[in-house]
Amino acid sequence: MVPCVLALDDEASVLTIVQRALEQRGFRVVTAKSMAQFRKIDANEQVDLYLIDTSLPDGNGVSLVRELRQFTDRGIIMLAPRRDEGEGVLGLEVGADDSLLKPFQERELAARVTAVFRRTGRAPTAPSSALPAIDHEFEGYGVSLQARKVWAPGGGEIELTTSEFELLSALLARRGQVLSRDQIMNAIKGRHWESYDRVVDGIVSRLRRKIPSTKNGSHFIRTVHGVGYAFTA
Repeated sequence: MVPCVLALDDEASVLTIVQRALEQRGFRVVTAKSMAQFRKIDANEQVDLYLIDTSLPDGNGVSLVRELRQFTDRGIIMLAPRRDEGEGVLGLEVGADDSLLKPFQERELAARVTAVFRRTGRAPTAPSSALPAIDHEFEGYGVSLQARKVWAPGGGEIELTTSEFELLSALLARRGQVLSRDQIMNAIKGRHWESYDRVVDGIVSRLRRKIPSTKNGSHFIRTVHGVGYAFTA
């Protein structure tokens, strides 16, 4: 099935660039210029990834990301004018997978979209009756790196965003060791990023809510003040 990207931006020139860049690379692109159009399309399309402008004529892109994250773990990339770079950072704090400043090059957009699809693991796979291998276990929780899934002690799947899963994987890979926020951001994005402490803190906060300790109510992810975070289970 061809992956579907829903792009929301009130600038026709931006939507033209998005369509040209992504359709040439095999994606199906649906566009909206307002929040009202976005909601109508989203209700009728099977969307795999969202591109959302931070500034809209009838709504706020960051608020929309916060709303979407309440019921979907699909990829989300913020589109932010350089004057509103801070809004793109806020989008990361509330659950967006990436943020791209406008104006951008077609190749950069395509690379970011492809990277998010790769990290979310949404590429079609052949059906298999075998259960995914469990790479990490703690207090009844199970984590499969290949399937990019986390299961609760009762067996139910815990839905994580791309950034949440990448952060958890990075901490588990160096279990018991302290990772700085810069190390965590590099692990999440796979490239050097300017470190935004609030972004990392926000992702950690969401992980603590989704994966609480089953023993004494403490957190698996320990804060090491002035340094970073460590997974201690």
